[in-house]
Amino acid sequence: MTPKQPRTSVLFNSPLEIGLRALAVLTDAYPHAYSLQRLVILDYFLVHSDDLPGGPKGLHPKTPFRGAELLVRRRVLQEGLTLYQSRGLIEQQYTLEGVRFAATERSSSFLDVLLAEYVGGLRKRAAWLVESFGGLSDQEVARVGHENVDTWDAEFAMASVLWEGEDE
Repeated sequence: MTPKQPRTSVLFNSPLEIGLRALAVLTDAYPHAYSLQRLVILDYFLVHSDDLPGGPKGLHPKTPFRGAELLVRRRVLQEGLTLYQSRGLIEQQYTLEGVRFAATERSSSFLDVLLAEYVGGLRKRAAWLVESFGGLSDQEVARVGHENVDTWDAEFAMASVLWEGEDE
């Protein structure tokens, strides 16, 4: 009989990390609520902010074929939102425009106690994102994504799959 190996969890781009990034964006945008589709695009912009003109250095290093991240990010982001919602840090709102997500009054205090350098960089980029894109509609944010995806590289050709089903 062999001893069981300890179970390890992947943290990089996990629901825990992506949910934390969404929490930072929603906290900076508080009390405004964002759609899932908008959060998917903003999360990509947050991680790869240096892909945008005038954006700060990216939170993660540039990698080849990073555009494919958009295709898998939605499901993991939903799991992350559910995780933080279960802790009372994100709330789901049902509006005429569809389902939206918002930070709660507890979100900022939670982020304030996280002292890691990563979280500090995350919050700075979240503030930049909300300042840069907060006044835009979901359609305008999607347009910015489309425009930049078209210019970043041919690797993004399949990203059109992402833009389907935006009414959730």
